[in-house]
Amino acid sequence: MEMSRIKLEGRDAYPAKTEGGISDVFSDKPFILAKARWVGDEEVSVCIGCDNKFNQLRRKHHCRQCGRVLCAKCCKEKVPLPHLGLEEPERVCDLCLPISELITKARSKITAFQIEAANGISKGVQEPETIIQMVELGGLQTLIYLTRVNSSDQVKRSCASGLHTLATHQPLLPVLAEAGAIKALCSILTNVLESQERLIVDGLSALMLFCKNSSLKTRAIHDGALQPVLQLCGMSSSSAIALLAVQTLNLITEDAKSHQAIIESNHNALGKLLALTVSPDEQMQEGSLKTLAKLSMGTEWHRHKIIQEDFTSGKMILRALKNRPKNIQVLCNVLCLVGNLATCEQDQASLMEYMDCVCRLMVEFKARNELVLHAARAIANFAKCQQNAYRLGQHTADVVAICMKSNVPEVHYHGLRAVFSLLKHSTAITTMDLMKQLIGRQTQCLTAIRFLSVTSLQSKPRPLTIQ
Repeated sequence: MEMSRIKLEGRDAYPAKTEGGISDVFSDKPFILAKARWVGDEEVSVCIGCDNKFNQLRRKHHCRQCGRVLCAKCCKEKVPLPHLGLEEPERVCDLCLPISELITKARSKITAFQIEAANGISKGVQEPETIIQMVELGGLQTLIYLTRVNSSDQVKRSCASGLHTLATHQPLLPVLAEAGAIKALCSILTNVLESQERLIVDGLSALMLFCKNSSLKTRAIHDGALQPVLQLCGMSSSSAIALLAVQTLNLITEDAKSHQAIIESNHNALGKLLALTVSPDEQMQEGSLKTLAKLSMGTEWHRHKIIQEDFTSGKMILRALKNRPKNIQVLCNVLCLVGNLATCEQDQASLMEYMDCVCRLMVEFKARNELVLHAARAIANFAKCQQNAYRLGQHTADVVAICMKSNVPEVHYHGLRAVFSLLKHSTAITTMDLMKQLIGRQTQCLTAIRFLSVTSLQSKPRPLTIQ
């Protein structure tokens, strides 16, 4: 079977492949690897183990593990190779022997042997000198297989550590995913105890690496990444792990296909995320609000569910709007979220207080363009609904002074959007306010409004999210 070549540690590597065309080894059924190419006797004249030339006394022998040719001294040991379908002891060279013995022990029914195998392979993939051989001889598949057949804490710790190390090598990610590594990691994390912090960090960090890969994100969701991540988002004993889980969830939500599963999750995902928006840790606030902002980009029903859950949870988003964190990105994220929720027509009555907070934030932080931009967009979205016209009308002067007079094109644009909607719903009052604020600029303002009236602004604004 032809092996695919990748680069590891700056060298060529040919990851082991399974026979039968099924790469996924996360199964109760032991896998069988494709045998290495059998090097012909005529191709070699020197033993690769000791560099001595072959002659009539120094005969040639093949290693059944790697298929290469060595002398009797360098290829004298015999061990079973069940992963190659060879149950009887076969000749294995000194170069392959340490790894072959570990992979063979992984097939044993004796737990101590499986623990030894998991520990040995995990340490081997951490060493630049041995990682390539581990990958080529089947160490990668063995770690995945062990997570399925052995549930002991020692095996899970070693397998999670080894898979995390392997996942840090970008070229190996597709190989790992095909072999069932994501399923293995999800299995470990789903049944983990909160006290097993090192295990959780290794497993979650590895899972995050798969979710960062744009071509593997959908695969990660399909293989079950969502359930353990949601479970760990609410981890109370370690804020660091909860933050790591939220960051991983944020990567998952970049795939819109995950939104419905999160919102409808049996793990109360929305409730956990909303609770984290008022966490003492500002990184946690930033991450959870960013995730909610992405979730609010979906359907109107998604936004309705977020608003409902927020109301049930004690208006966490409103509390986040009222906080004054040192990290300004927290406020940008919550304003972006509210801007998306503001497009939900059926919940405008529930969002009145949120709208007032947004207006106050815009005035308070009028010197911060990045924050004003999100506030202006939210106000423009609220202004689309007629029932908000009276309350927003009280802030027309601020919208004009801060947004319409802004030198930032995007802020100016959303200011015009807001004013256009207010003119539509409350023409007389809004016109008077405009005249007061734009003396000498009435022509410019009215020209812009006429232009906006024939553009796509009349259609419903689309939710956006933080980039």
